Amino acid sequence: MTYASARKSLAARPLPEWYRRAKLGIFVHWGLYSVPAFAERTDADYSAFMRDLTAGTTTADRIPYAEWYLNSMRVPGSPTAAHHAASYGDRPYADFRSAFETGADTLDFADWARLFAEIGARYVVMVTRHLDGYPLWPTEIEGSAYRSRRDLVGDLTRAVREQGLRMGLYYCGGMDWTRREQPLRTMTDMIRHQALGPDYARYAAAQWRELIDTYRPSILWNDMGWPAEVDPHEIMAHFYDTVDDGVVNDRWTQPKLPRNRLARAAYLWFIGIVLKAVAKRGIPEPAKDFHYDVATHEYATPEVAPTGAWELTRGLGRSFGYNAEETEADTLTGAELIHLFADVVAKGGNLLLNVGPDGAGRIPELQVAPLRALGAWLARNGAAIYDTTTWERNATTTTAGVQVRFTRRADTVFAIVLADQPSGDVTVRELRVPPSATVDLVGGPSLRWEQRDGDLTVRLPGDAAPQAHAYALAITGL
Repeated sequence: MTYASARKSLAARPLPEWYRRAKLGIFVHWGLYSVPAFAERTDADYSAFMRDLTAGTTTADRIPYAEWYLNSMRVPGSPTAAHHAASYGDRPYADFRSAFETGADTLDFADWARLFAEIGARYVVMVTRHLDGYPLWPTEIEGSAYRSRRDLVGDLTRAVREQGLRMGLYYCGGMDWTRREQPLRTMTDMIRHQALGPDYARYAAAQWRELIDTYRPSILWNDMGWPAEVDPHEIMAHFYDTVDDGVVNDRWTQPKLPRNRLARAAYLWFIGIVLKAVAKRGIPEPAKDFHYDVATHEYATPEVAPTGAWELTRGLGRSFGYNAEETEADTLTGAELIHLFADVVAKGGNLLLNVGPDGAGRIPELQVAPLRALGAWLARNGAAIYDTTTWERNATTTTAGVQVRFTRRADTVFAIVLADQPSGDVTVRELRVPPSATVDLVGGPSLRWEQRDGDLTVRLPGDAAPQAHAYALAITGL
């Protein structure tokens, strides 16, 4: 089928079923920024940072993301600039290329892919070019020499597919810091950085097409908006014609700025005033007057389950790129990760969980530990996660106040209890089941149960090793 490059034509295509069923993807942020591996440690996560940035009480050089190193080091007096001067003197950012490529030359991507498969991921999304402008594949667009000498995108794609996982690609379509020397500090600066002109627009469109044609990714994950000079539906239509079950994310907002310099300055000044005013009521959501398959939420899980397909993306810590400053205090524990994942799936979403390898391509043990905890839990409880849909409600508690999340497959409802498995009775509040229903412990035996005043009381086994972090009840016939 040939799709027209128009929103109506693209919207007629249903979301591929594999994506709804997959539930867990792994995001990979790895690039030159992984060598200095620095961002200022902060107690604020990305959501809090964005609120402060929109309100004008902080600036973008204080972002907790290590992959923003190039931008932050350009701001005199910033923590990253101070770190860079102390550690590297006046060396330019591009000098990290040598150390990065030395590590990349010998990296065996099969180790990454095996880990991703072992923990239960169904797909991977690799950052192919971040805001620092450095492509991780031997792009032939414009004959650029500023790119990886090894085809890192191709090699990871092959390793991932050999494990039976799908491969998606991230590309920063809206910005390229090699094309603008002024640092990004404010929200209006961000809009300026998204207006790089027609030459950049042609470059970005050509690189997206090159990635699609060369690697045929299952996910087209664009970031930081899209140039105003190119209709994003042209890229999407080409993608759908090339990959018949591909998925597109929702980060294609296009800046529309006046061409006149004075009019542009006045417009951006006005936008800055408006953003500071509305920030008190929450971060404004940009209008999405374009097609997409999946809405992305970053770090903050929606309180109310969205109606359409959506994902939550976040790092295991506060950064996507590897930040050597982070400690266990900044990183999700196994229990926190499992609880987060259950909450996302119960609300109908996928979790796109990021790993940030170091400059040599090693995934730090600080990140591996919670991943393996999640994998061990999924090995037993995957039936309550994969291939499920939302139920009529997504949450309740036990009478002891423990959180419970619901998922469903066919005539079975899963109640995922977010705590270590006790022995004896557990009572799930406001859960009525018919007398003919059966209740099983996922990965364990059938259980005795009874209805008590509208609550479901289940007798858990006392002679088996209890599960850590969470356990799931399968209620069939509900």
